[in-house]
Amino acid sequence: MPKRSLSFQIVWLLTTALTVFLLSGCKVPDDPEGTTKEVIGGVLKVGALTQTLDDVDADAVALIAEALQAEPELATADPHTLFAQLEDGKIHLVAGRIPANTPFAADVALTDPVGHLVLGEDSEDRVLAIRKGENSFLIVVNRAIRGPME
Repeated sequence: MPKRSLSFQIVWLLTTALTVFLLSGCKVPDDPEGTTKEVIGGVLKVGALTQTLDDVDADAVALIAEALQAEPELATADPHTLFAQLEDGKIHLVAGRIPANTPFAADVALTDPVGHLVLGEDSEDRVLAIRKGENSFLIVVNRAIRGPME
C-alpha cells in the first residue's frame, strides 16, 4: 500500500470532518406540529368544501386514512373557515374540488394531483391541502394518493 503524503492525509481528514459536520445538520422531512403522529391510528380530520365529497376526493381521503390507519371525520364550512382551521391545526386536510392554482396556495401545502378539474374551457390539476410545513405528513399523503397509480 503506497504511503500518502502528510498534506494529502490532512486534506482527506478535513474533507471527511466537513462532510460529517454538514450531513449532521441535514434533517429528514419533519412535522413541526406533529400531524403524522397525531393522525396515525386516530382520527383524520378533513375539512370538506362541499356537503359531500365527490368520488375523486372521497377516494383520496379513504386512501390517506387507510395509509394512516385512521378514521376520517368530515366537517363542512366555507373555504375561509376551513383554511383558517387548517392553519390552526384544528383539521388535518382540506378536500373538495380544489384546483392547483387555488388562491390559498401561498398559505397551505398542496398535494400531488388527485385528478383534474374542468374550469370553463381549461383543465386544472385537482389537489388536496394540508397545513404548511408538515412535510412528513405531506410525504405520507402523497404516497397514499399515488399508491394505486404506481
